[in-house]
Amino acid sequence: MGNSQLKLTAIDRKLLYELDMDARQSISALAKKTRSSPAVIEYRMKRMEKSGLIRKYITFLDAGKLGLMVWNVYLKLQNATSKEEKEILDYLASLKRTWWVASCSGKWDIIYSLCVKDVKEFYSIAADVHNRYGEFITDQNIEAHAEVEIISRGYFVKKGGMGSTWYKAIEKSMIDGKDLKILKAIAENARLMSTDVAKKTGLTSRIVSYRIAELQKNGIIHRFRLVLDVSKIGMSFYKVVVHLKNYTERKNFALKQHCIDEGNIFHYEQKIGSWMLELELDAGNYESADRQMKRMKEKFPDFIRDYELLLITGEPKAELDLTKQI
Repeated sequence: MGNSQLKLTAIDRKLLYELDMDARQSISALAKKTRSSPAVIEYRMKRMEKSGLIRKYITFLDAGKLGLMVWNVYLKLQNATSKEEKEILDYLASLKRTWWVASCSGKWDIIYSLCVKDVKEFYSIAADVHNRYGEFITDQNIEAHAEVEIISRGYFVKKGGMGSTWYKAIEKSMIDGKDLKILKAIAENARLMSTDVAKKTGLTSRIVSYRIAELQKNGIIHRFRLVLDVSKIGMSFYKVVVHLKNYTERKNFALKQHCIDEGNIFHYEQKIGSWMLELELDAGNYESADRQMKRMKEKFPDFIRDYELLLITGEPKAELDLTKQI
C-alpha cells in the first residue's frame, strides 16, 4: 500500500466516527458535531469517497424482521488451482441468496453467508455447492446466526464503540409496496435526500420521511451504515473464530462489553454450530490482531478456550441490500 495510503486528518476521523454511527446525518449536523463548515464536510466526504475508503452508505435492514435466517458456510479447499478457486467464488457470488462471499487466509479458504427463508432452502443451496465443487472441498463447517451486536468504529477518535443488537428474533414484519420502494431507493445510498427518494418512488417527501421514521421505529431499518475499504488507510479486515467454555449470560455480557469498548471490533456475532462466537475487526496487521486476542483471552481465561484468526483477503460479494432477498 505504501504511498497509496490515504492520510486522515482529525476532521476526517471525527467525520468517519459520526457517519459510522449514522450515515444518514445531514451535512449541517455533521458540520456541527465536527465543528467544521458544511463546505469542509462535503469536501472531506468526497475526498474519502474518491479514494475508495468510503465505498457506500447503506441502509442496513434487520434480516429477522424480513423473516430471513442467516447462515455461514466455511470451506477448506484441496487441490484447487487459483483459477478453480476463482470459479467457486464467482459461482457463490452469482447466487441470489448469498449476501457475503469472502476469500480468506487461515484455517478456512472461503466463507459464504446465506439469507434464506428456512432450513430446507439453506440445505438445498449448500448441497448444490457441495455437489458442484465437492472434489475441491476437504472440510466444511456450518454456523447459524443467533444474535449480532453491530458496533461503531470508535478507534477513529480513540474511543470505544457504540453497540446495537441486530437479528434478535425471526419475526417477519409487514412491508407494503410503498415501504419497499423507499427501501430499494435508499438501500445502497442511505444519504439520498427525502426529496430525491420522493422523485424515485412517486411519493411525497413528507410521506417518505414519515415512512423511513416508522421503518426505523419498527426495527426494520436497523441503522444507516458506512461500508469501508480500510486497506486504503493501512488496515486489514479480520474475522476471529472464538471457542468458548463454561458459557453463562453474565460472561457473555462482560465479553461483549469489552469488545464494544475496544473500538476496532465492529461485529460480535453469537453463533449456533461448532463454535458460539465470531468477531470482526480492523487491525494494522496480523501481529496486532493476534496481540489483541491474546490480551482478551488472558482477561477472560474462564470463558475463552481458544481462537482462530482469519485474514479476509477478498470480498467478491458484499451485497448488503437485503431488499433483494425479500
